[in-house]
Amino acid sequence: MTATSSYHKTTNGTNTHITQTGNPAGPLIVLLHGLGGSTETFTPLLPHLRPETYRLVCVDLEGLGKTSLSSPDVTLSITRYVDDLESLVASLQSDEEEPIMLIGHSLGGIIATHYAARHPGRVEGLALLGTGRSIANIPPARERMLALAAKTRAEGIQAAADTAAISNFPLDVEVAQELRDSVQEAVAKSYVEGYAKACEAVAALDHVDPDYSQIAAPTLLLAGTGDAISPPERSFGLKELIGDNAWVTVLNGVGHQFILQDLEGCVGAVKAWFERMEK
Repeated sequence: MTATSSYHKTTNGTNTHITQTGNPAGPLIVLLHGLGGSTETFTPLLPHLRPETYRLVCVDLEGLGKTSLSSPDVTLSITRYVDDLESLVASLQSDEEEPIMLIGHSLGGIIATHYAARHPGRVEGLALLGTGRSIANIPPARERMLALAAKTRAEGIQAAADTAAISNFPLDVEVAQELRDSVQEAVAKSYVEGYAKACEAVAALDHVDPDYSQIAAPTLLLAGTGDAISPPERSFGLKELIGDNAWVTVLNGVGHQFILQDLEGCVGAVKAWFERMEK
């Protein structure tokens, strides 16, 4: 699949890098990567997202991928990321009432849930891979994220990449070195300050949960039994908050890198997601 690359300047001043593929006239699916990821995170999944029907847009979040920080002193926040998403979607669609679908991994899933709660009438489908609630009131998790930000600044992006190559996979499952290398290489492409500030955005005290009950769209929550970053109980907790339109699919032996470690399982879960939306 050939993707076109472009940039959109959001109302916040973020020069957001995106890639587009699929049917340019089709309904919009926006894909949002996680911490240290990029538009390339979803490359293996794109052929399975019905590109003959849907317009597939992958986004590089500010400070990550090919989207640099809008200024050296900018403070990243979940609210800012959601505002940027609003601006981007508005630029991609002529009708502001046209429904969209969102797929988010980890940090991208957090942004997607906030957008879906803010615009329940616009989001037709929501797929969340390894996504949990705010950690602002979970001191150990918050401290780990702030420590990761400090470590990245002190030791460089390679230190963050080395950490991700371990933490993104199960501790009790043998994982091919090439998968660890793939994560390591992806994170190593991040900007030091962008990565650190994204960590701080997740851990910020102003990162509060949205009203999850506002989310009306069929919502897939994909979890992995070996995911130490966002364990399955976080997905089950979100399901209870979102309500009857949400369901959890658990992939056995999978860590935080769902697409890399179990593409077949991801494809099956997404197929069921499409079927739920079509009912």
